[in-house]
Amino acid sequence: MTLTEMLMPVAPELTLLIGVCAVFLLGVSKRPAVRSAIAPLTLVILLGSLVATAMCSDLDASGLVGLAFDELTGYVRWITLAMGVLLLLVNWRVPTDGEQGEYFGLMLCSIAGVLLTASANDLVVLFFAIELVSVPTYVMVALSRTDQRASEAALKYFFLGALSAAVMVYGFSFLYGLAGTTTMMASGGDSLQATFAEVGAINAFAVVGLLLAMAGLSFKVAVVPFHAYAPDVYEGAASPLTGLLGFLPKLAGFVALIRLLTVCHWALPDSLMWMMWIMAVATMIFGNVLALLQTNVKRILAYSSISHSGYMMIGLLVGPVLGEGPMHDGVAAVLFYIVIYGLMNLGAFAVLSGLNVRGEAAETLDDLAGLSRRAPMMAIAMAVCAFSLMGFPPTAGFLGKVYIFSSAFSLSDAHPFHGPLVTLAVIGVINSAIGAVYYLRIAGYCFLREPGDGLKRVGGVMPGLGLAVCSLAMIVLFIRPTDLVNRAKSATASVGSSVVTRVAVAGAETPPSDTRPQ
Repeated sequence: MTLTEMLMPVAPELTLLIGVCAVFLLGVSKRPAVRSAIAPLTLVILLGSLVATAMCSDLDASGLVGLAFDELTGYVRWITLAMGVLLLLVNWRVPTDGEQGEYFGLMLCSIAGVLLTASANDLVVLFFAIELVSVPTYVMVALSRTDQRASEAALKYFFLGALSAAVMVYGFSFLYGLAGTTTMMASGGDSLQATFAEVGAINAFAVVGLLLAMAGLSFKVAVVPFHAYAPDVYEGAASPLTGLLGFLPKLAGFVALIRLLTVCHWALPDSLMWMMWIMAVATMIFGNVLALLQTNVKRILAYSSISHSGYMMIGLLVGPVLGEGPMHDGVAAVLFYIVIYGLMNLGAFAVLSGLNVRGEAAETLDDLAGLSRRAPMMAIAMAVCAFSLMGFPPTAGFLGKVYIFSSAFSLSDAHPFHGPLVTLAVIGVINSAIGAVYYLRIAGYCFLREPGDGLKRVGGVMPGLGLAVCSLAMIVLFIRPTDLVNRAKSATASVGSSVVTRVAVAGAETPPSDTRPQ
């Protein structure tokens, strides 16, 4: 195998890497005309990476150490790069003229980190991929605004992120000590998956390692009690960047959790299952209740982000049990839902970024008052995104929640966690009703309040285009979700093959097998 053939499977990541170098170099140019080409160049790089993804989907990657490519990798590549284009459009005018190279270069680094997370087959590679997603965002938060709150948010985000990374890698060390290897999955030879296939392998060391690893990853997805940074960081960062923070780290965190649970054959000890159950309940309740108390729209959406992580935890707990579609497959439901969430969340922040009140960025509910009379199309876009976040038809958010909650109801009565998971889905439905209150408040301020003084529309063609795509996608994906649903379903083929049958007899579990429950 030649070097070219060996590197072709990672062509999307290499395209981004070369692009990062080019963007950084152009960013230090003293010519304004050169610096003004950075954003268009970033768009070309993302589109080039999408083309590379299409070209290398069926290539053999056996010659690459620490990486493995399957259906999940391909799915994450497509949605990350497609969302990356929208993120770029919405963030088009965020950096100042002298900081475009750094800002867009760091954005490409974070996107590359998500792609590497999806293909990581080694704990060390997975750790560095997760950090490649996170570390650039710490800097971007500080670069996004000159407001002091941005610096404070970046500092808090950095220290809590460093703590979560330390906890995660400490958990990985326990797993390495248990298996004697950092390889996650292998067709033959030593690997974590093979170790967990042995009877009695899930001992105290395994439980501690999994607990710490999940705790570190829970920070990335903003799950209670690892959520404290989200409201302050969302408020401190520029609105377009906040849309990025609500998608890329969350996607990387959930993909890493899916990989980790696949290694465990989706047969966690009861203690860890109950821990995740409690975290999901606390996340949904905490996020929705505290969002009711906010008047700052960015903080409302921050707590909304926390509650949506709780909904997606339901799908992880269900797992790819039946594998017959998103309504019978928790992982497929999560993969579908996270795309919908990324679009509707980015759309809401894109509206905020396109408004200015007396020279300041729009942030509060009062700033949105009477928006329908000053900028009717933006008001409609905000309403569509708010209704989708609420899960109200005819928006794609409704389908996303139906898939998530119905995956729990589709479990067989023989499943040892059938009752708790059905209860969890019911709690999720109740929390969705609670969340409707603050989403309707946002829409109500846009259409039912008198407009205030100084509300102006700002931005440009590119951010407006990004907002239009996000809002229209909510309607289009409700009418025709088939393509995305099928992709999400096929992406679970590799993770579903490791499902084992669990027996609820005195908390015991059967040894892993190839038999999948029907």
